[in-house]
Amino acid sequence: MFKKFFKPKQLPTCKYLVVPDIHGMHSIYKRVEYIIKNRLEEDRVVIFLGDYMDRGESGEIYGKRFKDIGSYLVIRDIIKLKAWAQENQREIIFLRGNHEIFFEDYYFGGNEFLYHKYPFFKNSIDALEFAFKKEKNLYHELKLFLKDLKPYYLDSENRYLFIHAGVDPSINRLEAQIKHDSIYWIRDKFIYSDEVFDHTIIFGHTPFDEPFMKLDRIGLDSGIYESGYINLLKIDNRSSQILKIS
Repeated sequence: MFKKFFKPKQLPTCKYLVVPDIHGMHSIYKRVEYIIKNRLEEDRVVIFLGDYMDRGESGEIYGKRFKDIGSYLVIRDIIKLKAWAQENQREIIFLRGNHEIFFEDYYFGGNEFLYHKYPFFKNSIDALEFAFKKEKNLYHELKLFLKDLKPYYLDSENRYLFIHAGVDPSINRLEAQIKHDSIYWIRDKFIYSDEVFDHTIIFGHTPFDEPFMKLDRIGLDSGIYESGYINLLKIDNRSSQILKIS
């Protein structure tokens, strides 16, 4: 369905570590961060598939207890991780998920309806707003982080597409997918489509008991806030390995 690319006899070497939805599970995120900083080769590209916040772990910050401090802690540390990658010339790519759209609508569009509609979103915002009063740069850093998120990452030479939710099989051009929120929200229409995609599409968003594995689709979301673990995907050229981190 995507534009056909010339396939050379020998493709460039590619090495990825893919991190799906974290959803404010800070204790698990710290284990992932440790792997990124201490266990990976310097030339391995890390790709986060989005949904960093919402439904996170409860706890106390600055002497006050919140239902979701995990989202604040995750986004705080991911912002630091991004700075670390830049300082150490490491490539980490951060994609946008549908839950980032909630925060963009709230902070950039002033949409307070979301705060009242979704309890999980309210829980995240309450902790963040409290943290903003204590950490003066955090609000500005969060807005910059959100603005810099990518809709997808395409490796056309090795024929990998990394995206949050998937693509709409009825839309032929990848560029046109950006105009449709389906890239952040789509589920069954993409996952169970009979379409044979000419890239392997790596996605999160839809939880599975076990990773969803097909030749042209790999779904990694584990429903981390309920399952208590995350599925990382390590890619070396055309081979891949699932790393289950709890």
